[in-house]
Amino acid sequence: MRPFKLGAALLLPLLLCGCLEVEQEVPWLHGKYAGKPDNLPQHTLFHNDRLAWMAAIHNRNNFQNEYNRANP
Repeated sequence: MRPFKLGAALLLPLLLCGCLEVEQEVPWLHGKYAGKPDNLPQHTLFHNDRLAWMAAIHNRNNFQNEYNRANP
């Protein structure tokens, strides 16, 4: 009787762990994504000016380069 109780005690958590899973699928309506569209950083910070965004990225990268900052 003891192995049966031990087996039941081990089987119960395995059966219940599947009950806590939530759905992780994307909501779709009429073939299109129904969520909020994600704004890219150049849209929000630079008013959709991609060249200004890329210039800011290049400037930041140049300031992080020790060879360019040292000016030997």
